[in-house]
Amino acid sequence: MGDTTDSEAEIQFPHANIVAARAIRGVLESSLGPLSHETLIQSRAGKTEREPGEPETRVDTVSSDGATILEELPVEHPMGPIIRRLVAPERPGTTDVEGELVPDGIATTVVLLGALLDEGERLLEMGVHPTTIEDGYTAALDCVEQTIESLSRPLESFEDPTAAAEMVARSAMTGNDVGNAREAWASGAVEAARQIGMPDEETLAIRQIRSGSIDDSRLVFGTVLDRNDICDDRMPSRVEDANVLVISGFKRGKANDGKTGGLQDPDFQQDGERLVIESPDEIDAFDDVFANRREEVVAGLVDAGVDVVVTRTGINDAYQELLVEHGIVGIRGVNRLKLAQLASATGATPVVDPTDVTSADLGHAGLVEQQTIDKRQGRRKRRRMVVFDECSDPASVTFLLRGVHGQLGAQAATEIRKAVAAVATAMGETTGPAGVLPGGGATELELASALRDAALEADGREQLAFQAFADATDRFLSTLARNAGMDTLTTLTSLREATTNATNGTTPGLVFPAGEIDDVLEAGLLDPTAIRLRCYQHAVDVASLVLRVDDALDATFSEEPTQPGDAIYDEHAENHQAYLDERDDTIWHE
Repeated sequence: MGDTTDSEAEIQFPHANIVAARAIRGVLESSLGPLSHETLIQSRAGKTEREPGEPETRVDTVSSDGATILEELPVEHPMGPIIRRLVAPERPGTTDVEGELVPDGIATTVVLLGALLDEGERLLEMGVHPTTIEDGYTAALDCVEQTIESLSRPLESFEDPTAAAEMVARSAMTGNDVGNAREAWASGAVEAARQIGMPDEETLAIRQIRSGSIDDSRLVFGTVLDRNDICDDRMPSRVEDANVLVISGFKRGKANDGKTGGLQDPDFQQDGERLVIESPDEIDAFDDVFANRREEVVAGLVDAGVDVVVTRTGINDAYQELLVEHGIVGIRGVNRLKLAQLASATGATPVVDPTDVTSADLGHAGLVEQQTIDKRQGRRKRRRMVVFDECSDPASVTFLLRGVHGQLGAQAATEIRKAVAAVATAMGETTGPAGVLPGGGATELELASALRDAALEADGREQLAFQAFADATDRFLSTLARNAGMDTLTTLTSLREATTNATNGTTPGLVFPAGEIDDVLEAGLLDPTAIRLRCYQHAVDVASLVLRVDDALDATFSEEPTQPGDAIYDEHAENHQAYLDERDDTIWHE
């Protein structure tokens, strides 16, 4: 083969990365829009995780949510993790909460990215340098941002801001209407967003209950302990106007003082301590000490006005007897996240030492009620849950989903979180701009038109990049139409004609599921401005990165020195040898 010229190399290197990004786009394209399709992702557990002779385990994921698909998609090409990190950051923290962080607009971003790369590749083949394309896309993004700002409207500008906010919630759940409950859930999403702002794993809890109908799902202004019940049947199962005490955490290094996140007697076996008894009388004396301490603790709870006590660990039988005697409800063994949600909902201050409780530590719930829910598999006894409801100005709320479980419940949880986050974003609860944009492709039509007008004033070859950006925006509209089974060329032509002939106050766009071109505002299609703006910004960022990268190199060092001719760069070989020398020196000293 002959030598490769510089211009050919410039096309060859980005091309491999463009192909990888295009493959990811191809998977997510079908999840775009209200008439999206489910995607089946099959993956196998790694061979290192299996015992010898154990068959491979296949894990199947079915979803139409772009974030879920991108997160579960097994991508081996180096560009895959880059796209995943820039477009959909991994969830922070260690909590395993379904939909803990739900980035919206993922499918939109990836489809726009693929369209920008398709157009960029076409420009490369025309001889346009990647840097010129990148500069043109960056300048075009400025035009996009200005146009979006001019189109954006605050929720307060609508005649009925609440109805407009519900439109935003419904649009966020479009295409994933679990149980035809989108209308009811939209109302709850607006209430939740107004109460807590942008949701996270502590401020918004979602509990899934198998029993009941999905129509019975509701927003609880408080929290639900769905894996806990009242520890003694003699305690009240319903308390109104309840003062709530939360005992949480551990007093490390002082386990023998009874401060263990619950109501229990000291354990002298912890921390290597022993209790030496020399006579039977001493046993009675120690029993009296424990009994007196229990009475003092419960008396302190009574004086503080405690009606319900919730603990991180246990409540022993002796404490239960005293709580029953004073009419106090006890709930034990609640995990840390649910305790944090309960404290935020009720306004309680979690305490560690049960001997030092004041009325200032207590939270409040208008109603605390134990309810019987799902029947336990293989048991006659039904599962119970405790609902803390009617909390005053709670910092944490709970969606109680009935009639769902498993994958359907997980999908419903994700959609509800997405709806609450969309409303909060439109309200200005994020760093991006507040406000909403018309959906149904109406915004993209305006952007494409503005980009083509701006191209006439651009310098030199940047005009080509502006035109390419506008064509990429049209590709996004084509994907929407194609997923709905519409003819893309006819639809785009009709949309442009409708936009040109639109009268004042109407915003033509694609209205689904009817598949008609109509006023999207009248149809209730609104998207948060910040999310749509972020889609374009991320798409341009990743497209510029892909066009800028010439090749992918493995930065890991092998255990063998680099041989002459193996290294592409001398500096890499020198660093490799320094790594080996440092390792050998460390082993020698050890």
